[in-house]
Amino acid sequence: MKNLYQTVMGEANGAAYLPQMLLRETLLPELLGDAQGDINYWAGKALARHFPLGNPKDAALFFDQVGFGELTLVKQTVQMTRWQLAGEPVKLRKQVAGETDFTLEAGFLAEMMAQQLGVATEAEMVDSPRKLQATAVTFEVYTDPDDVIPDYDAPEPLKLVRPAESDTDTPTE
Repeated sequence: MKNLYQTVMGEANGAAYLPQMLLRETLLPELLGDAQGDINYWAGKALARHFPLGNPKDAALFFDQVGFGELTLVKQTVQMTRWQLAGEPVKLRKQVAGETDFTLEAGFLAEMMAQQLGVATEAEMVDSPRKLQATAVTFEVYTDPDDVIPDYDAPEPLKLVRPAESDTDTPTE
């Protein structure tokens, strides 16, 4: 692992990501050991239950707001949805740790889609296109339309705080 502090603080916006990076790349791996991936996946599912999102646009905004990165819906079929996560936090985590763990995000996406669709889901990280491997991660969330969650009651989606509109349309005195 490269020097986390120097790598993160060497980036223009790195200071904003330093607390998350200290926890995710230093402390949690030490505490959780070999169980880190499994625990992070279930933690992501738990977070999604606490912060239910109603649609892909809300998911993209939420991921950006919590510092996970820029989430994009790439492809959706009846049984699979492909998401790409990119941006500064992903790039920094890959620079520091190389093969880093994104199972928290995978678990969040799996649970989010289970809530939205009312069916069983599982998510995994898959290979990103070669040109994006240093700056992005790709997830596939698999759904089984025949595996309906019994007595499912969709949660009320979180009302996200949206960035303020530009003040350029507001007259000034």
